[in-house]
Amino acid sequence: MKFLSLILLFPLAGMAQYTTDQKLSSRVNILTDSGNVHGYYVFGGDSSVMISTTKRYSAGSTVNVPVNSIREMHIKERPRYSLALGAGVFVLGFTVTAGLTKNAGDVDYDGKTSFWELLYTAIEGSTSKNRRRRNTALIVGGAGGTLAVLAYLLSNNKLSLVFPINDRRSYYHQRRGEINKYAKF
Repeated sequence: MKFLSLILLFPLAGMAQYTTDQKLSSRVNILTDSGNVHGYYVFGGDSSVMISTTKRYSAGSTVNVPVNSIREMHIKERPRYSLALGAGVFVLGFTVTAGLTKNAGDVDYDGKTSFWELLYTAIEGSTSKNRRRRNTALIVGGAGGTLAVLAYLLSNNKLSLVFPINDRRSYYHQRRGEINKYAKF
């Protein structure tokens, strides 16, 4: 009886694999023998790659691209930003660059500059009574924080593959694990 109930659950487990209206996070551009295909990466099967033409997964908006017709494949994952992480990156960039404006001296006299010494120097420089020192620390720290946030925003996760003409299927199977890292499901 347990075996029969287990067998009856398999169709339900197969249907629960993909949920409709789920956001897809990886954009894909596939150059095939017959043209260009744009969309969002869903997953790569044995003989085809499934992409969605919309940002959200739905069964009616998917396109299967056969592996034998793929010339190039470019996948780019959309970054997931949060305000707290962006603020943290800004504070880190500010601290490091403002701390490097003027060395306040080796606090623990070990001959090395640690993060805590940079933090101490950044606070000391930003709150200094010397107006020139304070302005320099604030301007350089703000510029460093802004550059750190820009580097964080522009960093991306991208995969570009050029398939060989002779043996596209075996090349795809070699790189399939790397490609499926971008799959949402």
